[in-house]
Amino acid sequence: MLSRSSLKTVLQSLLNVELLAARGRGNPGARLPTHLPPEWPEATRIGSDTTSSLGCDSLEVLWLASAVNEMFHLHEASGEEKLLSDATFGDWINRIEAAWRSGVAMVTFTTSGTTGQPKRCPHAAEALHVEASFLADLFRDRRRIVSLIPSHHAYGFLFTALLPDGLGVLHLDATRFDAAELSLRLEPGDLLVTFPDRWRWLERSIRAWPPDVEGVVSTAPCPPDLIGSLCESGLAAMTEVYGSSETAGVAVRRWPEATYKLMPHWCFVEPVCEDLPEIIHQNGQRFPLPDRISHQDRGHFQLAGRLDGAVQVGGINVFPNRVADRLSKQPGVREAAVRLMRSDEGTRLKAYIVPEPEIDLTTLRSDLRVWIEAELAVAERPMAITFGTSLPIGMMSKAADW
Repeated sequence: MLSRSSLKTVLQSLLNVELLAARGRGNPGARLPTHLPPEWPEATRIGSDTTSSLGCDSLEVLWLASAVNEMFHLHEASGEEKLLSDATFGDWINRIEAAWRSGVAMVTFTTSGTTGQPKRCPHAAEALHVEASFLADLFRDRRRIVSLIPSHHAYGFLFTALLPDGLGVLHLDATRFDAAELSLRLEPGDLLVTFPDRWRWLERSIRAWPPDVEGVVSTAPCPPDLIGSLCESGLAAMTEVYGSSETAGVAVRRWPEATYKLMPHWCFVEPVCEDLPEIIHQNGQRFPLPDRISHQDRGHFQLAGRLDGAVQVGGINVFPNRVADRLSKQPGVREAAVRLMRSDEGTRLKAYIVPEPEIDLTTLRSDLRVWIEAELAVAERPMAITFGTSLPIGMMSKAADW
């Protein structure tokens, strides 16, 4: 399915995030193996606390092994339990490759689970390779892939593993670079891959781009003003990829195009319902899109809003209504509303609280801050809280901004 080099990239990305989860994302003492080089040697031991190991205890090894089994379907080749006796990072790579040789041809991507239960999205290798082939043709003049995204999610798997393999080019993981180092490391012919919030950081940090560096953005629509500013600063081109964990990539548009176009292996289910659109893959699988659309001819469309109410904070899907519901259940709170900040306010969530009568607002604000820090994931945390006697209502009796 992947070259060994690309598999190492994906597996290291998966183990890093799962090890952090095993040690407690909210635990200030949780540590990842910073003593290892950026690319782990295959001799890196999974267990045992040495300078050349991940330092996992038996429960952490079990957690990591279950994550690897889930993503790479090792149970289909009776290889899941053998991970527990394998000693090194290279042994686990061997186990995955052995499963592929035995005929395992599925990969499961798991959504973050930061806002709700994690969702498992299985994909056939054949379907992923069909998309990778399309992307390799689209970016056939690129000479290197530079990424600031995790490689074990669908977006990263395609662009940091399958695409470099398809193009026969190197992949540079730039997630540890600051903006200055990234600017120095970029070369003509690079394709830089990340998500909207990271592009905003780059737009404010890199004022002049090296020649012939193109960009790719996905996970959420990228603000047109941001793409325009990047291109004015010298970014050679920007391609937006629309898709989801369930479907992988579905459509692309290249700045300054206003509409997306379905990739050739997808088409809309006819007749097209703009409020509940469905697409069908050439292999016959059908999927609902997560967004309303404005449909045009020959597979062209524009997005018209999420169906599930999700917004993106730091590249993570967050559900403001879920956060508001949890806030409304806190002592001293009668009602709550949560929204994404306007672009002039920031990039995080904000909350509007209607307190119970005769509540001391200073105390309530302090109590809510303590609860927010303790109970909500970072991307879910409202960074501004406004108090009022009733929730803001605008025209047509609909919720208004504040």
